[in-house]
Formats: sequence, C-alpha cells, structure tokens
Amino acid sequence: MTATMNGKPKNASAIGPDVTNGAKQTLDHSIPYRVELSICGDADLLFHRWNCEAVEAKAKAAKGSAAKKTDDVESYVYRNNDNELCIPGEYLRQAIIAAAKYRQDPRSPRKSAMDLVKAAVVSLTPLASLGIEDWDYEHRCRVQVQRSGVTRVRPAINAGWTATFLLMVNLPEYVSSGMLHGLVSDAGRLIGIADFRPTYGRFRVTRFDVLDD
Repeated sequence: MTATMNGKPKNASAIGPDVTNGAKQTLDHSIPYRVELSICGDADLLFHRWNCEAVEAKAKAAKGSAAKKTDDVESYVYRNNDNELCIPGEYLRQAIIAAAKYRQDPRSPRKSAMDLVKAAVVSLTPLASLGIEDWDYEHRCRVQVQRSGVTRVRPAINAGWTATFLLMVNLPEYVSSGMLHGLVSDAGRLIGIADFRPTYGRFRVTRFDVLDD
C-alpha cells in the first residue's frame, strides 16, 4: 500500500548515499578480453599432422608395398583455403597451457596454474597462415616405432617463420593480459610448437595487442 499524506501519495526517498557506479572497476576485471599476437620462429618448424584418412589408408596398404614403406609428406601439413601452410591455433594454446606448469595457481599455493589456464584461454584462430605454400626442406631422422628403428620424413620450415593468432581469455580475474604475455613468451622459450619440440618449434613474441571490444 502506498503511503499518503493529507490524502495525497507520499514520494518515497532512498535512505543513504546516492547510488553510484563504484563497482565498475571490479566488474570490469571479470569481462573476457581478446588478444591478437604475432610470433616469429627462433628454430625450424617440423610438421607431422595426424591425418585420419592418410593413416587409415597406410594401415590398410599391403605389407611391403610402396604405400606402406613411404611417408605421405603432404598429409603431414595443414593448409587453408588459399593453399597456404598453416599452424593450428590449438598448437599455441597447448604450448601456453604447458608453460603454465611453471607458474603457481593464484587460488592455491600447492597447485600449478596449468588447469586454470586450460580453462581460461581459448584460441579463436583455427589455422594461422604462414604465408607460404611450400615447405623449405624435408627433415629426416631415425625414430623408434614399435621397437623398430625407422626413418621418419617430416616437412620443415626454416627459422624466421611468422604467424598471427587471436586468443580469448574467459577468466581475466585470474589471467591478466600481463600474465598471458608472460605465458606466451615462456611457451616460445621453453615449450615450442609442432613436432620434435622444444628442439624445434621455439619462437618469440613480436606483437601483443589487447583488443578493445
């Protein structure tokens, strides 16, 4: 029931100070943000994509046949619609997650930040173009497969390769842009991407921009 005074409605008034937007800064810390970054290879990059169709065809090939003995090197690389060689964005994300093992979870002094970063960082770039269509050389070395030594051939890109990625952080209250920059730098120095890392696939960050959305 509305209070009245002399038969007329009485205007209600708030008790206490005026309502402000004082919580804005705190709330802003929980808003997801996006980062566009570029990396440059400090070491050669080796590809060894698991192509389900190529692996299945090789498994079904006749024993001793050429298909069984040779590597389908083209099936080891990723390409976009423009036929350019690419790096999956998930490669970079997994390197960042691995680098988080060397950092402490801010929620617990007994735990690394690996699980936290795994939940927080999302790659918005399915395939990051390297801007080239052909690999530089074919890397050959001995590997052990089912207790047998075999020569594995992998397409390789010389150091100096570049790629640009778009990442999103869903937990900015825990993973700040500064922390993410440090994680990407650690990932390039300690972890690397693609095959035979960290001997190959190491990189450095050349650009890191937090986008204004």
